[in-house]
Order: sequence, then C-alpha cells, then structure tokens
Amino acid sequence: MNGTRGNAQQGQRRIGTLEKPTRFKNQDFNALREYHLKAGLRFKDEIFPADNSTIGPRLQAEFHIRSIQWKRPPAFCEEPHLIVDGVSLFDICQSKLGDCWVLSTIGSITLKQNFLRNIMPLNQGYSTKYAGIFHFRFWHFGEWVDVVIDDKLPFIDGEYLCVQPRSNNEFWPCLLEKAYAKLLGSYQALHWGNPAEAFVNFTGGLAMTFDLKSSRMQADLWQMVKAASPVALMACTVSNPDVPTMNRSLSVPNLTINNDERRSSVPVDKIQTNIQLRNGLVESHAYTVTGTAQVCFQNGLENLIRLWNPWGHGEWTGRWSDSCPQWNEVTPQDRKRLYQRKDNGEFWMTWEDFSHEFSQLVICNRSPDFLDWGDHRRPWYKSIYWNSWPKESSASGFFNKDTFCKNPQYLIKVTGSDEVKKGSNVVITLMQPPKNKQMFIGDWLPIGFLVSQIQDQQEKLPNSFFTNEQLSKNDISKKYEVTKSFQLTAGRYVIVPYTTNRDQESSFLLQIFLKSEDCIVELGTAQSSKVLMNYEDNTYENIFKQYATQGLKMNAWDLQRSLNEVILKEFASSHGAGFTIDACRGMLALMDYSHTGRLDAVQFGHILRHLTKYKDIFNEIDINRSGLLDLPGLQKAVKLAGLFSNNDQLNQMILRYGDSGMRLNFTDYLCCMVRLHVTLKTFQSLSTDGKGVYVSQEKWMQLMMYS
Repeated sequence: MNGTRGNAQQGQRRIGTLEKPTRFKNQDFNALREYHLKAGLRFKDEIFPADNSTIGPRLQAEFHIRSIQWKRPPAFCEEPHLIVDGVSLFDICQSKLGDCWVLSTIGSITLKQNFLRNIMPLNQGYSTKYAGIFHFRFWHFGEWVDVVIDDKLPFIDGEYLCVQPRSNNEFWPCLLEKAYAKLLGSYQALHWGNPAEAFVNFTGGLAMTFDLKSSRMQADLWQMVKAASPVALMACTVSNPDVPTMNRSLSVPNLTINNDERRSSVPVDKIQTNIQLRNGLVESHAYTVTGTAQVCFQNGLENLIRLWNPWGHGEWTGRWSDSCPQWNEVTPQDRKRLYQRKDNGEFWMTWEDFSHEFSQLVICNRSPDFLDWGDHRRPWYKSIYWNSWPKESSASGFFNKDTFCKNPQYLIKVTGSDEVKKGSNVVITLMQPPKNKQMFIGDWLPIGFLVSQIQDQQEKLPNSFFTNEQLSKNDISKKYEVTKSFQLTAGRYVIVPYTTNRDQESSFLLQIFLKSEDCIVELGTAQSSKVLMNYEDNTYENIFKQYATQGLKMNAWDLQRSLNEVILKEFASSHGAGFTIDACRGMLALMDYSHTGRLDAVQFGHILRHLTKYKDIFNEIDINRSGLLDLPGLQKAVKLAGLFSNNDQLNQMILRYGDSGMRLNFTDYLCCMVRLHVTLKTFQSLSTDGKGVYVSQEKWMQLMMYS
C-alpha cells in the first residue's frame, strides 16, 4: 500500500495496533484460555452472554423470538473445525438474519488473504487447546481491538439465526460474525446496515461509496474498478427506492441531504422480505465484487464484472449469466478461465448492466490509492486526530457563526506537485464513536465538515470568516462516518468538523489523506491527540530508516534483509528460501537510475509498493497455497497487474525464473514481476511514439549489463 503516517506531537495517543491490539472489554484471550484449560472448564462469556440480551429486543420482536437454543459446535458436530481446506466465500450461507452487508464484506476479505490474516488469529481451533474460547480482531474507532467470545451459537427451531456455514463441520463464519456482533453490541446491530461501515471495521482502511447512477462518474469508474480489483475490497448494493432510509430526515431548517447521501444511507438487507426480481437480483441486498475481466466478443471488447450473493445461491439471469449463450462466442482460453456453471451465488454480468441494476459501489483499501488509476502514482500520507466538539460550538445551533468558529480547525497545505488532472488529491473522513448510536436511540449524531480555502493563516478562523449562507449549503449526515474526496488546487485550506445537535458534546476521529507529508496543522490551542502511525500501515519511510545501514541510502544487502523480513512476513510456503542477494542486486539495479548501487527512500518505496501489490495478486491466484505459479497463473497475474506481455515473452520469463517444472516460486515470481514492470516503463520512457525505441550501442550495453 501507499505510505501513511502521522507525526508525534503533544498529546500523542497510545492506540492498539495489529501487533498489540487493545483488549476489548479488558478480556485477555491467552490468560482466559489457559485458566479454563487448567481448570478443565469451557469458557462462558459473561460480558456477551448466551441469552436474549445479546439478541436485542427489536430483533426478538421482528422474528417473534420466544426461545433460543445456544449450542457449542462439539454438542451437535462430531468433528468440528474452525477452518476446513482454507477460507472461502463459498463457506458462507446467509440465514435468517439480515446481515448481507456484513457477509458481503467478509466474502470480499476471503479473496484477499493479507486482510484476512489481520482479523483471524490462527492460534485457536477445536483440535488443540480447545476451551470453548475464540478471538478476532477489528478496527474500532481508530485502533485495533481483540474481541474474545465463547463458541455458543444461537438457533431458532433448530436453524441458525446467524450465518450458516456451508460445511456442517466448519465454524469460522459463525464465530467471526459473533465476535463482530459483540463489538457492535448485539446481533440486532447486524440486522440491516451499510457495507462501508463493515469494511472499515474489518480492515482499518478507507471505504468510499460511489453512486452508480451519477453520469459524472461513469466515464472513469470502470477504469478505477478494473485497476482496484486485484488489491482492493469491493461490495455493491441493489437498493429499493421504496425502502425507508436508515437515516431519518433531519429537522434542521433549510438544510437537505443530497441524493448521493440518501442512496448511501439505504439499509440492506432484510432476507425475509427481500424481493427477488425476474432477472435474479435481489432488492435491498448487498453483493461482493469478486473480479473483473475484459473478453473479446463480436469484434470488440466486453467489460465484465463478477459478483457473489451472500445467500450462497440466486444469480443474475441476464447477459453473461451462467446459462447465457454469449459464453459460446469467446475464446476457449477465456471460457476456461472465467466460465463456471454452478448455482453457488457467483455470476458475471456486463459493466453496462451492472451500472443499470445496482445503485452504489463501495471500494475499500488501506489508502485511497484506487483513486490514482489514471494518474502518476504518488504515496498517500495519512494523519489521524482524536478530538471533541465543545458544548459551546453548537450551543446556539448550527447556523450561528459566533459559535461555529469554536469547533476544532485544521489547516492543510496543497502544493503544486500535489495537483492532479483527474481524480482526487485530498480525502477526508470524519467518524463518531460507536456509543453515539446507542446514546441517540439507534440513530447517529448528525455530523459533517466544512472545507474552505484561505490565505496565510496560523490562528483559528474568527466568527467574521463564516457566513450563514456558506454554512447552510454544507451537508450533514446521520452516519457513523462521513468520507469525501476533493480535487484541490495548490493553496491553504481549513477543515472544520462539526455537529448540529444543540449543546451536544461528543468525541470524533478525523483522518486526512494528502499527497504530501507534514502538511497539516491544528489551528489554535492544540487539543487533538494525533497518532504516530505504526508498522501495521507498512510506512515505507519508517521501514527504510530501520534497514538502511548507510544513512539515507540502502545497499543490496540492506534490501535483501528488509524484503525477507517485511514482504515474506507471514507468507507460509516451503518453496524458496527467500530473496537471494543476486535477486536483490537485480531489483536494486532496475530502480537505481543514477547507477550508484544504492537506493534512496523514494526508490525503496517504489519497490515495496510494487512487491506488496504483486504479493496480493499471488495470494489471490494461489488458491491451494502451493507457493508456486505455473504459466497460466503467471498470465493471470500479469493481466491483473495491468501489465502487457505476450505468451512468448511469458514463456521466456518462466524459463529464466522458473524451476525444472516450469513453475515460479513466490520470491522468483516477485522478481519477475518487478523486472517486467520496470522494463515496460523503461521502454515507454525511451520511446517517442510508443512503438519503437532507438538507443546507442553504449546505452544498450549499459542497460543490459547493469540491469
């Protein structure tokens, strides 16, 4: 991912990281498990007990629940397992609960093992050290927390209330969902919701919602989705305009919620009353985006997108569906690669049909790099601030400029080099604490933020700066999180987070993504707690400083050590002994444009970004976790990476980097992909028309001998 960081300052806050998560409700998994193992007891969670209080009163009333049976898997399964033959979205079947927004998120995460490993620790199961206790990790209002549960699952009349595992002896979906229900407070909290909220909780990343009905987005959105597909998480929803929105209309005079906001507020789904349309899609329902493809069809290219229904069945019946004759007109290679006729909830459709039938698309990644698909990529830098709205900031209502200026204010600087021709160069996300939903009886505090361009400013903006007309045009949302992207010209801007409830104090979390670091200042008295981003975000500069033994430069041995300890971390494979010194010399030479034999932090960042991307693609292709890729696998990887190479070139790459069985191990695959990427970039930089290159013998020898 791209680099994200914040700087330590006064009031720096200690937060839970992936390596050291905060104990949710102060429950220590290891200590509790050891105690119960020694005592010969099975863990019984008193904080999230197996009774109706964890279900929630509204859910009980809606399902007419009078009695629930709570069962541990060993009580009804002869040989229970946490995981059987790996984790897959096809392990999931939605049951009674309207939790498709959660299951579509979990389904997406199963496709990206780097995200999955973060939330599902492997030091647990039913075969060893079983004491009826499990734990999972979530990102919760700015920090990672470790949530402990017992394995008692709720049943109604012998059927699962929560997600049902497709295999009768595999229980990771049920236990993961129970842990998420505990984080949110009850199973009731899983009944209807927004996939964007779940994405944030499961990844700690940035989730952005795109309106598929906006003509402004149509020209670029397919390109963005195609570029994001190998590394980002995506879900989409079919929304029924007749379903009332989750966020009730606000009572603030002269203030309206725009159409995009209203669409993104529609809750999904309620499985008992969902309407399945004639085309096979389900109204008010969330789906997982599992892939994209382009195929040659009738003398042209057809853009396809693949989706999965959390029901585990029920598929699109229109063009390019499983029974569609169009599959007979594609090449045998494309049909073999893409086509499967199974009623498993997964199906293909055209991008055109997708844009027509679906209302919104959610894309999530650790940083907003999916917004860079059409421009020169530069790192994103993230700063996180915890702060609170003082009571006096809304004492006289939102439209009183005399009190509005009392809100916290943050100055950001956009430089000329940050400007982009298309897309965005600033992303802001404002989040309120989860407890607010309970405080306001199932709804959220109305929140928003104002962005204004200013001249040179070092103090808080006075009340004279704000006008009632300016404030009345700004949007507010009764949502957990408000995220917006901006394409800003060079200059200075002030961000003012606000709430509209009178005399309401509340904390908030503000995240700001910029293309330049150290370009944010809090105006006035520093009250925020600003986070120093940890290694969980793979900050390239921090990693570079850790491994560079020669100050501001890194040699091949430094590179070898950093790649073996960073890229190979948690990669389980018996094939290959890591990055060799020759491989690292080769990668260094490819990036060493000045021919010094050393890399600076920016060049190292380029290598790490590429390797991280190609690592995620490898995990997606290597489903059986063999740690090896054959020629078809390499072809798929190259295509997913957006690179170009014909079959003859790929054969040569397999011969150059592969083993005797014409297969690439993980590290050789990464070296191969980096070399292909840099070779293509070198050609483009030397070519004047994109078709041919002329270089002198001296230049050619230099390129060949050093690279």
